[in-house]
Amino acid sequence: MKVHQVVEAGKVTSSYMSSYNNSLQLTVEGGHEINVKIPEDCLRDLANRLNERIESIDTERKEELEEEARKAEHAAEEADSLGMHSDD
Repeated sequence: MKVHQVVEAGKVTSSYMSSYNNSLQLTVEGGHEINVKIPEDCLRDLANRLNERIESIDTERKEELEEEARKAEHAAEEADSLGMHSDD
């Protein structure tokens, strides 16, 4: 018989990674803790996945900021254009 359990713990509020036994401690809302030991191969895989996600987030934010800057520049150009024509 195989047992499968999923624990929905909530938002992580802090983390600690032990340097001597690869034990990861996650503290979640309410002060509850989740402790897991992670073998080196899984630890490396996790690090790669986290770095990929962070790069994705950074790319998304950069694109959002660039879009906001384009909109602000366009609005400023329109305001300048309207200002020039109102003097006529």
